[in-house]
Amino acid sequence: MKLKKLLKSGLALGLCFGLAACSSGSKGAGTDAGTEQAKTEKAESSQEKKVETDGKEIELKIPTYLAGENVGAVFFLPQVERFNKKYEGKYKVVVEEVVQDSYAEKIKQLAGQNKLPTLVHSPGSGGIDTQWFKQVILDNDMAYDLTEFGKENPDVAAAWIEGSKDFCTVDGKLICNPLIVLRPIGLYYNESLYKPEKDIRDMSMDEFISGLGENKLAFMTSENAWTSSLMLAALIANEDGGVDLLNNNTSEKLWDYNTPVMVNAVGKLQKLLQNNASSNTVGAAYADAANAFMSNNAALICNGSWMASEFNEDAKDKWSNGFDGKDVKTTIYPGNIALANPKAYGDFWISNAASDEQKEAAKAFLAFRSSKEEIEAFILAEGGNAPNIKHSDDFLNKLKENDILYQLDQSMNENTKFVATLGDIFPASVADTEFGKLLPKLIDNSLTPEQFCAELTKKAQEAKQ
Repeated sequence: MKLKKLLKSGLALGLCFGLAACSSGSKGAGTDAGTEQAKTEKAESSQEKKVETDGKEIELKIPTYLAGENVGAVFFLPQVERFNKKYEGKYKVVVEEVVQDSYAEKIKQLAGQNKLPTLVHSPGSGGIDTQWFKQVILDNDMAYDLTEFGKENPDVAAAWIEGSKDFCTVDGKLICNPLIVLRPIGLYYNESLYKPEKDIRDMSMDEFISGLGENKLAFMTSENAWTSSLMLAALIANEDGGVDLLNNNTSEKLWDYNTPVMVNAVGKLQKLLQNNASSNTVGAAYADAANAFMSNNAALICNGSWMASEFNEDAKDKWSNGFDGKDVKTTIYPGNIALANPKAYGDFWISNAASDEQKEAAKAFLAFRSSKEEIEAFILAEGGNAPNIKHSDDFLNKLKENDILYQLDQSMNENTKFVATLGDIFPASVADTEFGKLLPKLIDNSLTPEQFCAELTKKAQEAKQ
């Protein structure tokens, strides 16, 4: 799949998806016997939540993992402050920090109690799996239709990525705020430790692996095994039929991994984990993987464009052991592969049970986040490309000032293949928990690649029940 459109208006930079937490795809509360109760209680819940404003400030509480030490907090929290300043006296967003690993379970519990917050992170982020979202939220009409929101904010609607808008439209209803920014994911490498003979993009995967020598990758097995899963996606994409396997299973998910493509890719990942993984890989969370890279204990790390700011001089308090951010270079994966999935749910959805005042505040916040000014600020902070926004020369010049993000842009061309990540094709419980839990067994040979894929398939089938 080629997305030439991404490259026409500026810099197409790292990420897609989001970093996820846990939870299975079981039907959970709100289905079967609970269905009618959820529907009948909706009006009562709305009245209970209704706020008598009479000119008073409407407070909008948002439970989110984009707070605390989460990397997404760096941009999100100041954005909330900007919104509150702009709408002082009218709206006020209050952030409720939720640990990322606990977010999905919290939302599921609140949905079962018919006490959903007004704004909820979209499926595919925060560990919220699409199966649960469809079976509980959509089947019970718990998501507010944003169609009128698009009509009321034509500039916002015009910026939506078409693939995401189509994906977010279910039975004629726009159930999530679609993507505006796409952030293809590549990798970073420390040139003081590892100097590839040619651009990694132009290598075959076998060339890349053989050329690593003793150099280490900052892998991880804890949380959602994010950096490890990105490499596996790139390995899959380099197998015959791998691009189609990733891109054709984002809607209904992939439930069976007992295929030659998966087994071959897992076999190569096993060798990388055994021969080229940083010493702290087993048990490593994202912070540990990042630390391995920024302490010269790993020469490469797979990650999105948001990590670029970690290599600026003002972040050097995170560096150690002689690491220097100036030595970091970036590119995409062997085989001219970048990881990105435009067929995604976007950022937030609004609870249908929220009061009119809460919906009003939520829509104002979504419109603010989706404004050209905020989108450009987001891209300058975390990278990405908004293909439907026409940027000024001043903005593009500012973007070029970030050398790493510019390198990532230049690593992509008209022949780059954009593919989905494991988080896009696995059910959430597999992507966010089971995949990482099984990796140590792959490393110590407790599982062969065939057995690893069989175990993942078993976990997926359990989640499907």
